[in-house]
Amino acid sequence: MTGLNRHFKASLALTLLAGLAATTGCTAWQPRVAEEIPAQVCTGNGDTDMDGITDCNDRCPNTLRGQAVDAEGCPLPEVMEPKPFRG
Repeated sequence: MTGLNRHFKASLALTLLAGLAATTGCTAWQPRVAEEIPAQVCTGNGDTDMDGITDCNDRCPNTLRGQAVDAEGCPLPEVMEPKPFRG
């Protein structure tokens, strides 16, 4: 055997052994089941961040005071003024 052929066979054997070592001890592959999130129980109309959206419906609970928010309580994107054309 030449050196290159021997190196190729050794690399192939090592790769196969590593693959077998990684799969031993494992049972059949099973997909992960999404964790169920319990429904939020709301009692009252609290609004801790004072954005006008009750805490039960607020998807972004820590908005800054006075910041414009959408119907879900998340900040609205800032409107950028276009730069004047200088041509």
